[in-house]
Amino acid sequence: MALFFSKTNKFLEMIEEYLQKVTECMEQAQKTLFLYIEKGSCEEFDGLVAKTHMAESCSDDLRREIEISLYEKALMPESRGDILGLLETVDKIPNKAESVAFQIQIEAIRIPDEFKSELRKIININFGIFEDIKRAIRAVFKNIKEVRRITNEIDKKESSSDSMERDLIRKLFSSDIDIGEKILLKELIIEIGSISDKAEDTADRLNIMAVKRLI
Repeated sequence: MALFFSKTNKFLEMIEEYLQKVTECMEQAQKTLFLYIEKGSCEEFDGLVAKTHMAESCSDDLRREIEISLYEKALMPESRGDILGLLETVDKIPNKAESVAFQIQIEAIRIPDEFKSELRKIININFGIFEDIKRAIRAVFKNIKEVRRITNEIDKKESSSDSMERDLIRKLFSSDIDIGEKILLKELIIEIGSISDKAEDTADRLNIMAVKRLI
């Protein structure tokens, strides 16, 4: 099934620009979390939280611009719903990254040294998964037979993240730290882990789009 009208190239450029903006948000948020683990609350951390918010806002602005373009006949009408749904699903990933940064800033959660290494690993796998989402999105427009292979990789990383989260929470509740701190850290771990859950939701939608276009 043909997907685009003559405005294809312009539309793909906008999608690529949007993916770049989301990447900037994810990288900024990851940098913010790592700084907090290293230094805790400080002026530099607050500055990075603000930059994360700004990057997320920029990606939102561009997403809305793309959505408007969808109604200017850049795509075949039957494709608009798929693209709109995809954009809405992708948007939840930087939203969650931003909310984790805000959560740490507001709650000023203390992170004991004994948990820092595992927490960094969970952050790495959850923020790094957006690189796979980008590859899958590009594939759905340019090499649709690759979509399934890439989304399988995303599923495996999401499962790995779940396992790492359970291990760290188990270690957390076996420790001697205050119960209040345990609860706050558990919630933080789960929130970071939900980034890969949202990536998995996006992968599911991309698989459906791929199947529809292969029929």
